[in-house]
Amino acid sequence: MSGEEIGAKDRRLLIEMMHSAARRLHHFFENVMLLSSLKSGRCQFNPEPADLREVVHEAVCDVATSAADRKIKIEEKFNAGRIVNLDPKQIRMVVASLLDNAIRFSPSGARVNVYVTGDNGYSCVSVTDRGEGIDPDYLPYVFEELSNPDIDHHSQGQGLSLAIARQIVQQHNGTIGAESAKGSGTTFTVRLPVIPL
Repeated sequence: MSGEEIGAKDRRLLIEMMHSAARRLHHFFENVMLLSSLKSGRCQFNPEPADLREVVHEAVCDVATSAADRKIKIEEKFNAGRIVNLDPKQIRMVVASLLDNAIRFSPSGARVNVYVTGDNGYSCVSVTDRGEGIDPDYLPYVFEELSNPDIDHHSQGQGLSLAIARQIVQQHNGTIGAESAKGSGTTFTVRLPVIPL
């Protein structure tokens, strides 16, 4: 099809589609490089004593626009926190990624809950969505890179985001897990050791 055969409106739409595809591909390769550097130990961490509640709130602010676009309400509940030795930028990215997933996989107008709690020497952040949940057969592999069976999720970086999150959390001597049931939503929980008093 020649340029003369495409109307101005269709040409703009085609250009927007090409730009969108290019942005997704660029984001995907950025994630590939980040995951590679995390696994090889080349990614630099800058840990410092920080209140996990503050980092989580900043991550909520990061996704506020996308939540508003989908009419998703993010409810924060922060219990008394403890100081954690963490890289604020990296943990903020982990929480923002979990929130982004929760927003995209929840129906429009739903609620996403974010909790920060303490548990036996750990400070924990949990993100719960109201989506369709994760297939039980897939749940054990949810943190494996490119394990998502939906290729559309891969194109948006979702085949890597949870693998990246796990690597970052493990670098902080923490754990990340998921609980889900088909039709009942999903909860992701990050546990990070607190600094002893």
